Amino acid sequence: MNDIVKELQELEEMMLQCMKCGTCQSDCPLYRTDQRESSVARGKISLLQSVYEGRIEDAGEILEHIDKCLLCGRCKHVCPSGVRTDEIFLKGKEVLRKIKKLPKWQKSILSIAMEKPELMAKLSPLMHMGLKFGSKKIKDDIYKPLLPQLGGRHVVSVKSKPFSATHGGFHKAKGEEVDTVLFYPGCAVNFIYTDWGEAVIEVLNHFGVSVHVPKTNICCGVPAATMGELELYKKMVNENLNLFENFEASHIITVCPTCRYGLYEMGEKQTGRRSKADTTDVLVYLKEVLNVDFKSERTGTSTIHFPCHYQQDKHGVVESFVKENTSTDYKKLKNQSCCGFAGTFSMKHYDRSKGFAMTKTEEFADKNVDVVYSPCPGCSMQLTDGVTTAGADIEVIHPILEIYRQIKG
Repeated sequence: MNDIVKELQELEEMMLQCMKCGTCQSDCPLYRTDQRESSVARGKISLLQSVYEGRIEDAGEILEHIDKCLLCGRCKHVCPSGVRTDEIFLKGKEVLRKIKKLPKWQKSILSIAMEKPELMAKLSPLMHMGLKFGSKKIKDDIYKPLLPQLGGRHVVSVKSKPFSATHGGFHKAKGEEVDTVLFYPGCAVNFIYTDWGEAVIEVLNHFGVSVHVPKTNICCGVPAATMGELELYKKMVNENLNLFENFEASHIITVCPTCRYGLYEMGEKQTGRRSKADTTDVLVYLKEVLNVDFKSERTGTSTIHFPCHYQQDKHGVVESFVKENTSTDYKKLKNQSCCGFAGTFSMKHYDRSKGFAMTKTEEFADKNVDVVYSPCPGCSMQLTDGVTTAGADIEVIHPILEIYRQIKG
């Protein structure tokens, strides 16, 4: 127990930066819905401090409060003292997990998902068939699993072949080559949104960019970090960085802001390493590096859901894309809060998670939206669940698909 107290005390300097001013209350999605002090960053920091101040016997209960966090980072962005709340909560989870350990079955599944990417790829056809025969098809690529344990959620299908198996390798630019990049698909694109990955390759090739795609997709490790397995997270970051060193590329392109956050921002803080190539969102790359100019024929009414982990200073890139490169009537959302997905949070607290998506869906309906652009696979899954539950005829897609469809005609 003394070791646990000592490890938490190592966070003391960061936690003492918190003045308990309560500014984080204004932007915490959870606090807005329940008004509980234990939901907001200030309260969670106080709980962690209480452990090393003598309440070690309450550590298991305190972990439950720390675990009920979207890790959206909004508290960090608004904090006037610059408290690094994400680092505090991830480390706090890791330390408290030594008291209240993950169930063995959860740890086993996590280990397979993180450390055995080849096995996960081989399981893809089985997951595809299991979903197909164990679910009710709602529309297009959307299913409702029959298992009551899944809470009646609507899911986008797992594909029969992972993206890395069908597209791993080198994809040469069409025409004159202007650049070469590495595309990191991440797990959601590798197994679910494979069409996003195809779109990235086709669009970049069209604009003169050659694309490397790893033949094995290694998870960014963020799910492990959110479950308190910080060492496993660091291992996954290091394995990816080692893999990236095998490629000559100017940028590492992503379509998942959480992957970018995990490999680049938090990854560097936890491992002390960063890739030699910039890790860049595909829309930022197209706009700021390639200066791509095109006009989609897409019409109707559109809006954007900005993912929590999308770079705060790059929101304008997505907005300008929709305004300048589509023919839609763009309507900005008043509700700019989290969609509620937050990876493992949605799995553990689905009812609460879905409430955020349904609130978003209500505004989509009020604005008569036809298409929601969201440059994040997790957010897209969550919002697709919301609009499908509401019976709304609204498409939720990554903006890269608009360029892809225009190119393909």
